[in-house]
Amino acid sequence: MNSSAKPDFSGDWVLDRHASHLTGGPSAMETGVLRIDHRDPKCGFQIRMSAGGESVERAWESALSDEIPVVESGFYSRLFWEGDVLIFECGSKGADETWSMLWRYQLLDSGRRLQAVEQMCSRGGDFDNTWIFEKGLNAQ
Repeated sequence: MNSSAKPDFSGDWVLDRHASHLTGGPSAMETGVLRIDHRDPKCGFQIRMSAGGESVERAWESALSDEIPVVESGFYSRLFWEGDVLIFECGSKGADETWSMLWRYQLLDSGRRLQAVEQMCSRGGDFDNTWIFEKGLNAQ
C-alpha cells in the first residue's frame, strides 16, 4: 500500500473517558483533547488533559522513519506504519533512566473514532492503556 492510501489522523480528538481503559497515573484523567497535524512524512501531536482540576499539556512532533534515531541524551523516537496503524515509539536508554513507550494509533468507525493503545515499560512499572477519542467538532 502506498503512503497516499494511508489514513489521515489530522483533527481534534476528544477523549471518550467511559470507552477508554486507563490504568496507573492516566486513570485519573477526566477530560482530554488530542490534536493531530498529520502531514506525511511528519506528524505533530498536542494533548491537553485534566484530572482533579489540574491540567497537563504535552506537544511533540515526529517524522516517519524505518530507523530509530538516538540523541546524545539517550532519548529516541520514531514514527512508522504497520499497515493502517500509525505507531509512535519513544524511550530513553540513559544510564540513570531506562524506559520505553509505544503508541498505536488506529481510526475506527469510518474515521469518527481514534483508538490510541499505549504500552509503557519502566522501572516504575509497566502498564497498557487504551484511549478512545471521538472526532471533535468544537474541541476546546
